[in-house]
Amino acid sequence: MRCQHCGHEVPEGSVFCNHCGYRMSNEVTCSYCHEPMPSTSVFCPHCGKAVDNAMNVASRQSAAAAQGAPRPATYNEQRQAAQRQAQQRQANAWQRPEPVEPDDDDDNEGGGGRSHYDRNLIIGIVLAVLAIALLSLLKHCNSRENDRLEARADSAALVAEGSQDPMAVFTAELSRNAFTDDKAYTGCAVRFASTDPDTPERIVGVTYKDNTDRPFIKVYQLTRDGAQWKTELGQTKYFDGRIISMDNSSLIADGMNVPRAVTIDGKEYLYFAFLNHLKGAGEGNNGRVTLALYDVGAKKLTTLTYDGQIRSRTDGRQYVYSRGPLENTSSSERTFLRQEAASIGAIKVATQEEIDAEEEAKAKEEEEKALAGEENADKKWDHDNAENMDKLKEGEEVKMKSTQYDKPIINMKEIKDKLENDRYLVFLDTKGSVLGFNKNSRKYFTIYGGKNGAATGISFHGDNNVLIKTGNGNITYDLVHDKAKHAN
Repeated sequence: MRCQHCGHEVPEGSVFCNHCGYRMSNEVTCSYCHEPMPSTSVFCPHCGKAVDNAMNVASRQSAAAAQGAPRPATYNEQRQAAQRQAQQRQANAWQRPEPVEPDDDDDNEGGGGRSHYDRNLIIGIVLAVLAIALLSLLKHCNSRENDRLEARADSAALVAEGSQDPMAVFTAELSRNAFTDDKAYTGCAVRFASTDPDTPERIVGVTYKDNTDRPFIKVYQLTRDGAQWKTELGQTKYFDGRIISMDNSSLIADGMNVPRAVTIDGKEYLYFAFLNHLKGAGEGNNGRVTLALYDVGAKKLTTLTYDGQIRSRTDGRQYVYSRGPLENTSSSERTFLRQEAASIGAIKVATQEEIDAEEEAKAKEEEEKALAGEENADKKWDHDNAENMDKLKEGEEVKMKSTQYDKPIINMKEIKDKLENDRYLVFLDTKGSVLGFNKNSRKYFTIYGGKNGAATGISFHGDNNVLIKTGNGNITYDLVHDKAKHAN
């Protein structure tokens, strides 16, 4: 093999030349877009930039030699010349005239001055060399950074110019205009084409970020200006303490409907939607779905939010069970958004019947909670047996509802009368309630609540039956089967 750079022969299979260090591979990397290309390339086939590699230089040198032009020095030749010059300067700096034996009278006059002069000269030369090297390094770094920025801008411009995908154009333009420093995700982008020559083409898109203390959405507007796009930030909305998601899978929505460009009352809008749940929210916790309209002309954002409990569908995907939007829907924009909410599966709006049933169940739950506890045993008995007492007055024998308690429901200071046999203890308190205790199960229970007339006396009526005397008549209560009936 022969090196294409210096012409020396190198061992077969070498990766680098053992004379000049030149890479023998047929491929090199573009210094602008960093894509691989043939080593003989003059221009990069990916970004179109002129390539500054050794083969390119050699090609240009050959062409110049063919035309009689002087051959420019290669990079290695320039580096070697610079090294020789530096070595020469260093050698000159260390060369000094032969020392002259001073007279005895000069021992304390001129010898010290010449030594200081030589030392300062050497230090000055070294500092000058270091300064030149530092300036060269800074210039090189700055040149590479400028090339990188130019390549990124050129790449973004090519994407924006050649692509018809609004998401690709939107993302490229945000990058080219340094709007991506917030590291937000691109949620959507929609093109607003215009048939009116006085109205420029526009692209409106949304970015969002949720892994921060202040999640947000940002709406950007791109306006076509000749061959370029003008990019500006239209709106920013923050959602403290919430998680944002804009994908249609989470919204359970049709991608043909969300997002899209719409016209309402002659105005153009970008319609989009997103989730904004509480952080860490899951089944049974609070969740929200927000629908939004961005007025392209007025650069105004209108939202409609459905808030409610997060529940799961039969397919495992979650939705927000809401009673309706938090905002009123008097405007035409919010009326439109309320109609669109029906097409988003992540929202389930409760019907009036469902709301009434929930209210009833909630009231019952609160009532039962208020009657819970041993201190409310007689009140709970009256509540649970209200219908049974009405049937009892009509002469029926009724199966009573009885609640068993592990802890005492009896205040011994309020006991008026007491009955006992081998199986039960029965008590009459000062409020007119009758209470019992089962010696076998060690459970406490209520026999009569007293709401339908305070009990005035008790006695056994058989082995396990209690006769309860009240102002509205007598009642017999079967302690074994919890049955009651009127008695003469």
